Amino acid sequence: MKRAPFIAQREASWKRLAELVEELETLRATPSRASAPAELLPLYRRVCQDLALARRRMYGGALVERLNALVLAARNHVYRDRSRPLASAVRFIARDFPRLVRAEAGFFWLSAIVYLVPLVAMMLISSERPDLLFAAVDPQMVQQFEEMYDPREGHTGGRSADDAVAMFGFYISNNVGGDIKAFAGGALWGVGTLLFLIYNGLVHGSVFGHVTQIGFGGELWPFVCGHVVLELSGLFVASAAGLRLGAALVAPGRRSRSRALRENGAQALRLFLGAAAMTVGAAFIEGFWSASAAPVDVKFAVGACTSLATASYLLLAGRGE
Repeated sequence: MKRAPFIAQREASWKRLAELVEELETLRATPSRASAPAELLPLYRRVCQDLALARRRMYGGALVERLNALVLAARNHVYRDRSRPLASAVRFIARDFPRLVRAEAGFFWLSAIVYLVPLVAMMLISSERPDLLFAAVDPQMVQQFEEMYDPREGHTGGRSADDAVAMFGFYISNNVGGDIKAFAGGALWGVGTLLFLIYNGLVHGSVFGHVTQIGFGGELWPFVCGHVVLELSGLFVASAAGLRLGAALVAPGRRSRSRALRENGAQALRLFLGAAAMTVGAAFIEGFWSASAAPVDVKFAVGACTSLATASYLLLAGRGE
């Protein structure tokens, strides 16, 4: 079918959907699911099909832009969340977020590799070339980590309630700040995200290798095991969100870069919000549990449970619905 007959045949549906969208947008209160017009969803699906046909048959940018704008406007009403905010947040965390993560599995695993390879390399190198530590890490930071995990200092032997709350706030600020940097780095064509991951992998690998090498690993690893998988998973998801933004700039396809950035940005932002929630959860464990006086075996058991729970959540939550 040529372009003119196609438009003539489908124009009535497009106009009707536009009218419904306009009516819904003029309502002051959000309509309930029962009050939404019954014809909205069938019309929305039909126009989505028309948009796909217009793109595939190359009916022109003007028509594609028109249909795309109509579909986006209608989508806001078709999928509008009319439930309470708390229920919406629970549904996002329990179902929608892990689905988004699985949809971006490629970027997630790329982030993990870019971070973990330099981390493991520096941990191995530190045993042979301890002098390289100061090429990656400031000496003052090295001293701080040595004091933190020195068994004689007793920093990991339990905290008061006030100290735990204070450290919880510090970990949120520090770790969510890292997520923000990883996410924002995507605006630099994704290069900023990758450089952030490489740098942190080098620094963390150097510090962890050094602390273990000088005999403080017995304090370090029981401390980090309870939250490290959850925290790093949050970082990798935030980095995947940043790389999704970068992909819109590097490979927009047949879209303009501004349009690709707008379309990818909504999904990237949802990924980042979920990543921040994971990081807050890790900060809670780190603040209130990781430095507790619990036996080492118990800490490792809890670490195994949190790691398994994190993996199961990202891999299985939201399936089959």
